Amino acid sequence: MGRRSELVALNLEDVRETADAGELIRTSKTDQDAQGAEVAIPYGQHADTCPVRLVRAWRAALTARGITSGRLLRSVNRHGRPGASMSTDAVEDVVRARAVAAGLPHAEDYSAHSLRAGVPRRRTGAGAPVSVIAAHGRWAEGSPVVLGYVRATDRWRDNPMKGVGL
Repeated sequence: MGRRSELVALNLEDVRETADAGELIRTSKTDQDAQGAEVAIPYGQHADTCPVRLVRAWRAALTARGITSGRLLRSVNRHGRPGASMSTDAVEDVVRARAVAAGLPHAEDYSAHSLRAGVPRRRTGAGAPVSVIAAHGRWAEGSPVVLGYVRATDRWRDNPMKGVGL
């Protein structure tokens, strides 16, 4: 749920594995004091899309090339060699290309912002409290922005009038 500027700014040192999965330690635009925050990243259900496993494999690939510090997300040239860093535009391109490759409906409409905005929509529909989602996405406390991402996923199941004794 990171902003693409936060994603490209991640360093290898900002990501660590824990007994439970992984953590990111990073500042964000809402972190005015640059304190950073520990954000828990759980294992994914599918090995091919699990963020913890993918970062582990990417780190191993970088280490095999002698890269043990610096940016986590890097461009890769046509010869398969990692560059210095990805741009925010490259994140956008990768997200859209992966959506197209996966055959997702309306894949051409996907963007890097989909990584940030999609989770609140899906998790509130699954019953996660908005306050927990906001904290994980590092939206400022009380920010109305996260509420803008929350949409009812089923107009009957999520209807606010359901159960009201009228």
